[in-house]
Amino acid sequence: MNLSNDCSITFPRGFKASGAIVGIKANGHYDLGLLVSETVATSAAVFTKNKFKAAPVLVSRDNLAKGGHKTRAIIVNSGCANALTGKAGLLAANRTVAEVARRLRVPKQQVLVASTGVIGRELPVQEIQESLPGLIATLKSEPNNHFVESILTTDTFPKQASVEVALSSKKRIRIGATAKGAGMIHPNMATMLCFVTTDAAISQKKLASALSYAVDRSFNAITVDGDTSTNDTVYLLANGASGGEVKAPAEFKIFTDALTNVLRALAMMIVRDGEGATRFVTVNVESAATYSDAVKVGRAIGTSPLVKTAIFGGDPNWGRILSAVGNSEVKFDPAKVELKLEGVSIFRRNEPQDVDLHVLDEMFSRKEIEMTIRLNAGKESARVFTCDLSYDYVKINGEYTT
Repeated sequence: MNLSNDCSITFPRGFKASGAIVGIKANGHYDLGLLVSETVATSAAVFTKNKFKAAPVLVSRDNLAKGGHKTRAIIVNSGCANALTGKAGLLAANRTVAEVARRLRVPKQQVLVASTGVIGRELPVQEIQESLPGLIATLKSEPNNHFVESILTTDTFPKQASVEVALSSKKRIRIGATAKGAGMIHPNMATMLCFVTTDAAISQKKLASALSYAVDRSFNAITVDGDTSTNDTVYLLANGASGGEVKAPAEFKIFTDALTNVLRALAMMIVRDGEGATRFVTVNVESAATYSDAVKVGRAIGTSPLVKTAIFGGDPNWGRILSAVGNSEVKFDPAKVELKLEGVSIFRRNEPQDVDLHVLDEMFSRKEIEMTIRLNAGKESARVFTCDLSYDYVKINGEYTT
């Protein structure tokens, strides 16, 4: 399955997108985007588990329920999260949705909204509404539609991926996606927005199931700094424009695997773009009793400040890794655990292995580091992706609103 980074959400048939500069961002970059399906699309979504959910999350969740998960458009802005803004925030999100629906001549319940940026600031609704005519007029299906630029905040590069797969000899479908995220990244999910489109025809139940599976193995398997945002959202729209219907179990597996690969590619891009990150880390957890246990162990390592700072400094302090495993609250026998770095056994059967210090130094100096934890407690495994914690992370977040 060959993924492409050249195409994005408009690669699947029947979708158009655009972007505009409204002035929400102080840097004058694109900050308002619009995604439209030419026909009514079946939709599914995954939202943040943070109890302080932003206004766009609450409004979109309500519209999905009232509209029967049928969607025509998504309006998104960056530079202002419209979170922790009380009644004014809900009013702003609803007014934005209503105006998009009016101009597109679609029901309000078929319009979703997303925001990202600084928390606690009011959304400039007037400026957004005044920009809608131009945003609608410039909708296009070409990849270079500025939508991807409109969702970025501290990202240093856009994140997009797409794939075309055959469900059968007569059915070919496409999946395209774009995401933003660099900080406040942690499972369930991260300060990230992700927009996914497909021209497959699929029931809402199957669509939601595929998205849940894919998110668990992509965005819920990464961590940059252990913080989950108020605005995290993944939207998936399926408009059936290809004519390829996902029906048989084998077709559903092909679709789900393709979706998972696309989202995992984006998730890895987010970690590589972690705020101030200098090293990319893959944590393989093997032979766990359950998949949940494997993920918990991976997250414990990926969120440990001591592990992350050691990786940043190139310090081969592998004891911190095992200490994090021991803090994961997962049941296992320590005497059976093995730690490998870059395929070399470092600790096994409660004994440190004889590894030359120069070899360890070289491992920890690499830009990409792979570690494997074998719990020898079962047959489940998981991969978690993370990065180091650098001086620049502190600088970026210490000056975020100033």
